[in-house]
Amino acid sequence: MKKIKIILLFILLPLACSAQFLGIGAQYADAKGRGNDFQFAANASFPVWHKKNPLNSFVSSGIDYTGGSSPVAGLNLKPIQLTSFLSESLFNNNKATILVGCDAGYLFNFRHGKDGIVITPNVYFDYKFFFVKAGYDFNITGNEQQFFVRAGFCFGMGSIKSFVKTQIW
Repeated sequence: MKKIKIILLFILLPLACSAQFLGIGAQYADAKGRGNDFQFAANASFPVWHKKNPLNSFVSSGIDYTGGSSPVAGLNLKPIQLTSFLSESLFNNNKATILVGCDAGYLFNFRHGKDGIVITPNVYFDYKFFFVKAGYDFNITGNEQQFFVRAGFCFGMGSIKSFVKTQIW
């Protein structure tokens, strides 16, 4: 099983290197009954479907890594990230980016807890090179859950909007 995890990491590394959203920082996780935890967090994602639509949404894929002792920590491969930027005018006329979404992926929990399918509804905010993301992880397979707030440095929409006039479509 460990060899499979290493092979998956090397297969997905080129995808992470071509990401359009990169973030690194810290995460505060609060799992019911397990106490609180601060942990390292890194993420990368890239849009896979981004056509104009009435819901102002797009589909991304990505990878998250959180290191720590919370029950939903580890390498989370997210092939589906449904995200909405709420309105064109909010996105196009504002230097900050606000996104609301729901991610689905598979968690490889290297230290403790259980591997499994994780669903994560979340809210994301970035401004220039800083981001904050809050959400709730549901490990459906392992029957574990946690609330989290992640903050740190990023290179993404907020960074790009700082240098050039950006339009969503």
